[in-house]
Amino acid sequence: MSLKKIIAAALVAVVSITTVFITEPYQVSAKNTKKTISASYPDGAFNDEEMKASVVYSDTFFTKSTAKRQDSLALLSAAAADTAYNEKDIKSFMKACGFSNSRQSVSDEAYNNLSFNFGKKKIGKKTVVAVVLEGTSTSEEWRSNLNLGTGTIHEGFNTTEKAVHKKLNSYIKKNKLKKGSMVFWVTGHSRGAAVADIMAKRLSDTYGKNAVYAYTFAAPKVTKSRDKDTSRYTNIYNYINPDDLVTTLPPENSDDLAKTLGQLGLLDSDTLSSILISNLYQEFGTYRRYGTDIVMSDSDHNLMAQTFSDITGSDFDDTSVEYNHCQSCYLSWLMG
Repeated sequence: MSLKKIIAAALVAVVSITTVFITEPYQVSAKNTKKTISASYPDGAFNDEEMKASVVYSDTFFTKSTAKRQDSLALLSAAAADTAYNEKDIKSFMKACGFSNSRQSVSDEAYNNLSFNFGKKKIGKKTVVAVVLEGTSTSEEWRSNLNLGTGTIHEGFNTTEKAVHKKLNSYIKKNKLKKGSMVFWVTGHSRGAAVADIMAKRLSDTYGKNAVYAYTFAAPKVTKSRDKDTSRYTNIYNYINPDDLVTTLPPENSDDLAKTLGQLGLLDSDTLSSILISNLYQEFGTYRRYGTDIVMSDSDHNLMAQTFSDITGSDFDDTSVEYNHCQSCYLSWLMG
């Protein structure tokens, strides 16, 4: 072989080796772990009666681009968010998915309370950190739900998110996880969805959008930031039933707030009445959610109603505030 050919062959070998070492750390592999798991959850629209549904889990969900919405991961996330309302249910669900499980909570004198679960699972070279947030579980938490504050971000949800985020940072430190070695899976329903939306935004700012898979369900609005600032979070997907009154909160003014609270049947509460009185004649401005809103269509609704009947044993009532917001509604939508 001539000297030129020897040098050329050596250069090809060097380039090939270099390419392997440059690209390999960014490749995430996962075994074919696709399996069907059962999710049990208490549905608030049925006096916390336990419902059951089957969903598919696969490690490969967490190896794909966060910028591409995955229907299967959305369904899995909805099931996770639903099980978060019961400590036993979420523990069983996380175990079935192969995640460790840590149940925690935050609270303060202003009722910025929330229970949630952290979990982790090694998939390829990455550790997936799950953050599953419970929705409103007590009437007192409506103080926080309606505490808009004067800043750009809803004060009640923002304060709660900061407390949960502090716990998450401690969890990351305790488990000796490093930036670049983690991806996050964030989900929640209702109040939990609002906190999840803010958390997903902040995790995206810190770790990058490609490191955060976020799916929320029935989330209220959380920020007065401009549309171009909220829509750039292309890894956050908010599933919205347009007939769900909770997703319209906060409204733009106190008149609409009074109307919505009345429809939700909350005006009988002395606490909420006092909050409403303190907000009389106020303009709140336009609130939004971070990420992309996925809105239920008429055809989606028809399929949802059929699946809802299969899961709950009850016909879907279009006029029911509880049915339009409940966990089974959103889960049925994604299963339909």
